[in-house]
This record gives sequence, C-alpha cells and structure tokens, in this order.
Amino acid sequence: MKEENLKKYFENLLTAQELSNDLESSNIENGEFEIYRFHLIKICEDFINRKFSAFDITTIALALSFSDFFTWNGNSDDGKLIGEIVFDWSNPELGFDLTIDNFVHWKEYLETGSTKYLTKEELKKKFRGVKKNGLKRNGI
Repeated sequence: MKEENLKKYFENLLTAQELSNDLESSNIENGEFEIYRFHLIKICEDFINRKFSAFDITTIALALSFSDFFTWNGNSDDGKLIGEIVFDWSNPELGFDLTIDNFVHWKEYLETGSTKYLTKEELKKKFRGVKKNGLKRNGI
C-alpha cells in the first residue's frame, strides 16, 4: 500500500474500494500526515459498510504503525486512544476480533472517548472462552 494513497483516502480523494485495491504494495513517502480520531472513524464506517475486509484493516493499521509518514500525538488523550485502536487493529489475535460489532464499538469509543464493551474484562472473557472450548491460541 502506498502511504500517499492512505492519506488520499483520509482526505476523501480515494474511495475505500480504490484504497483496498492498493493494499498489495507499500511505498514510503517523504513528509508527514497527522492522524486524528475522525480518520479512524472514517475507517470504522467503511468497515461497517463492508467496504474493507479484516485483512484491509490489519494492513492499514500496520501501515499507520510502522510508517514514518503517518503520525499522531502519543502524549495527548486523543493520540493515546488512536495508538490503542491502531494496535488493536494490527493485532486482532491479541485483542478484539475485527468484526462489524466491534467496529461499531470502536466508532463509539472514538466519538465519545468511552466504551463499555472494549475493556480488559471483555478480552478476558474472550480468552477464557478459547480455553473453555479446548482451543489454544498463542500459547494461551
């Protein structure tokens, strides 16, 4: 994926489909683009509307995490929230699954700054269920 195209998506210059088509390759660009809550809300809405797949979301999240092109203020409350959600999206095996229901909750979390569902207690339930069903994931 070209970082410039992710920037264009955030600026409404590319559709979710056009960005999804570009997720095959990566290209580091010069410059920086600051990510805000509304950018992640846009991703949530497009996932909820089935314009992105879970693979697309993970690829986007990894691009946001590892690119020097995209930044956010990790010291601010908004930046901490963005960092938390980007981490969740890039590591669904460690956290919440990339489902429409969860994206509804992430969107609400981004809009309000609070969540009743995306909590450590909910994650514990997820992994207890994995153990209870006799399945093991990542050594859990």
